[in-house]
Amino acid sequence: MPGVAQQAVLAMGGFFVLLGIILIIWNRREKKRYYDSILLTHRDIKESLTHDPERSWLSAWHIGGTVSFIVGIALLVLGGVLWLIGR
Repeated sequence: MPGVAQQAVLAMGGFFVLLGIILIIWNRREKKRYYDSILLTHRDIKESLTHDPERSWLSAWHIGGTVSFIVGIALLVLGGVLWLIGR
């Protein structure tokens, strides 16, 4: 595999790891913002304290970030192995 292709795999791996970290951080911020807004408007104090019922759409960022992070790690490992073999 040419050096350019190895660098492309490593770059994609780095991109997916970075994207995964950003999405996980975004998830924490959105959950905090959502549950803090409930507390401020006094709509439902029980929901803000117990987070029941669970809002599945709030977990979507976390799931996507985790998948992206795992794919990125796999690509980084693959790119590293190909780079070592190609030397």
